[in-house]
Amino acid sequence: MRKIAICDSNADVLDSMRRMLAAQYKRELQIAVYPSGGELLRAWQRDERKRADIIIMDVRAEEDGAISAAKQVQELFDGVKVIFSTAQLECAEDIFDANPVYLLAKPIRQEKLFEAVDRALDQISEGEAASVTLISKSFIARVRAEDIWYVESERRVLTVHTENEDIRVNMKLGDLEDKLPEFFVRVHQSYLVNMKRIRFFSAKGVELSDGKVIPVSRPRYANAKEIFLQYLGEKEV
Repeated sequence: MRKIAICDSNADVLDSMRRMLAAQYKRELQIAVYPSGGELLRAWQRDERKRADIIIMDVRAEEDGAISAAKQVQELFDGVKVIFSTAQLECAEDIFDANPVYLLAKPIRQEKLFEAVDRALDQISEGEAASVTLISKSFIARVRAEDIWYVESERRVLTVHTENEDIRVNMKLGDLEDKLPEFFVRVHQSYLVNMKRIRFFSAKGVELSDGKVIPVSRPRYANAKEIFLQYLGEKEV
């Protein structure tokens, strides 16, 4: 079940949206309501189990607290989808600094509310489809493919390197390669690289955007180079 949080200082608006969503999505959504974005943020910081997948947040021209709270939520709780609502469309320019999924104009029409929530749910599903599950004897980890910089194999033990952590799992590199999206390239018998992270590519090695250099094996160089050029939409000169 997905979780959605609604933030609005108007109790009638909160109740109206809650009832519309409950009738439309029934048991698909667990709904929580907050009088402000600040209150939501404090509640989530006290207990992360209260965090939702989607937030609908009211914005007013004379207040920037909601936009600030939305940005903080996105920084602290990765992957949360934001839908803004407002009766003052002059706020729109500032609203899009927080990269919302949708902007609802008040008074909120039921069909537009459902359209906004459906779009957020679709984006969440797309993100999960681009994730991989890593299973070991002691844990199960769900990792977004985009967050993986490269994968290193040593004696059938993989180290999946992300920006924030390294995850070790017993698995064949080829099996993980089959599960990852097409923006990964095998540059060596023991290395698989996210092409979105490549800054420099040569026969001597692949340099990632953080400065890490990954070796490229001679047998795989030509094919890996061609795959990288195709990914960039370029042709070899």
